[in-house]
Amino acid sequence: MIGVILAAGRGRRLGRDIDLEKVGPKCLLPIDGYTLLERVVSDLVSFDVDAITIVVGYKAEMVRKACVTLERKHGIQFDLARNDAYLSTNTAYSLHIGLENTYDDVVIFNGDVLYDHAILNNLLGIDQTAISVDDTKPLTAESFKVKIVNGRIEEMGKAVPIDKATGEFIGISKIAGKDLLEAKRLLESLVSDDPNNYYDFIYQSLSKSGNVAYSFTNGLKWTEIDDLHDLKYARSIAGICAGARGQF
Repeated sequence: MIGVILAAGRGRRLGRDIDLEKVGPKCLLPIDGYTLLERVVSDLVSFDVDAITIVVGYKAEMVRKACVTLERKHGIQFDLARNDAYLSTNTAYSLHIGLENTYDDVVIFNGDVLYDHAILNNLLGIDQTAISVDDTKPLTAESFKVKIVNGRIEEMGKAVPIDKATGEFIGISKIAGKDLLEAKRLLESLVSDDPNNYYDFIYQSLSKSGNVAYSFTNGLKWTEIDDLHDLKYARSIAGICAGARGQF
């Protein structure tokens, strides 16, 4: 299994309150003593991944330096894939780059997510393509919502009505090797249509043939970090999220 971490973005909203010129991309945010990046890397190592690809863009050199340290500490191989167009593209483009040389099972993370270790454990316990969905958190207009009907994703995105949504996709997912070629084709189509597309929509297409399973958070803690409010919340739940995690 390969890990792919999407960390190319600049983090404009958080950058209004935090000096990201000094911190670097959001994956390098220190939360309770450890960066988001090291938390994901530590988890992936505990699941015996073979290698980790990080899609970089903004402050790529800072991520590279962090990877040198993490490679020495955790004994894992890193591959940095550059999205030099990070200012004019979105996650579909980054994942398209990140999967270019990948042919095995892959677990994908948005680089700005703090999550309970058990969420990843539950996801990887599913033996097929699967996405993590928060089925308990109160939804907002900004939530990337999912409407699941009879095991298929009927609708996906911020525009899904809150009262119709099953939950929120949290930015952690897995693509089984047998679905990878189709996933790459779908990503290429998304990018061709609009470089600012989200990769999340590939799961809606894959679900039509019943190839997508759903791992629900069932109240386990997580957050993406888009702004200062999210960062404060991340700090408040970091201890809970690390409870089941091994040593960093």
